[in-house]
Amino acid sequence: MLESFRARQPGERLSRIAWWHFLHSLCYLWVAPCYRYRAWGIHNIPRTGSVLLVSNHQSFLDPILVGLASHHRQFYAMARDTLFDKPQFAWLIRSLNAIPISRNEMDMGAMRRCLDVLKQQHALLIFPEGTRTPDGTTKTFAPGTMLLIKRSKAPVVPVAIEGAFDAWPRKKKLPGLTGRIGVEYGKPIPAEVLAKMGAEEGMNYLQQQVETMRLGLVEKLARQR
Repeated sequence: MLESFRARQPGERLSRIAWWHFLHSLCYLWVAPCYRYRAWGIHNIPRTGSVLLVSNHQSFLDPILVGLASHHRQFYAMARDTLFDKPQFAWLIRSLNAIPISRNEMDMGAMRRCLDVLKQQHALLIFPEGTRTPDGTTKTFAPGTMLLIKRSKAPVVPVAIEGAFDAWPRKKKLPGLTGRIGVEYGKPIPAEVLAKMGAEEGMNYLQQQVETMRLGLVEKLARQR
């Protein structure tokens, strides 16, 4: 039992793993009833080894939403550096494995940190759109993500989020009180398969996979109303 708990973040302190679990349990008590949260494809997330979770970006809720169902693989996540400006919030998100990255330039320091995380057999969540969607659809994936895929050779699990944009669109300061949110985890794609496609084609392929799953979620959530 204890070993399976430690496997959620290989090599990390037990207290850090428990802290993540505690906060995500609190979030679940909020998200599940308010947004009728559902997740599909959880079994597609490898239980061991490095893995890249590549997701669309609909709202500030997204890291929480991805983590609620993938609790057996606690992950690191890239977050824009301006979120670290306030010390208290910076402490909180760092305690949940956030890695600051500058969106205005190629941040090689952040890239090296992400590669180190994957080398240590952790999971890493990234949002290749770079910013939240303005309309709920999945926008172009930045080709820079291919650098992580090629160098880490980690399998890629496409992740789709639907409903978070309606619950908390980027023009609103606070989320709505109710809604309907779903998350789906796709089958792992070997890094070699994407690398052979090249940066542009590989990212287009991933974007299409995520958008197709997102549209599927629209139908699934509609059937459950």
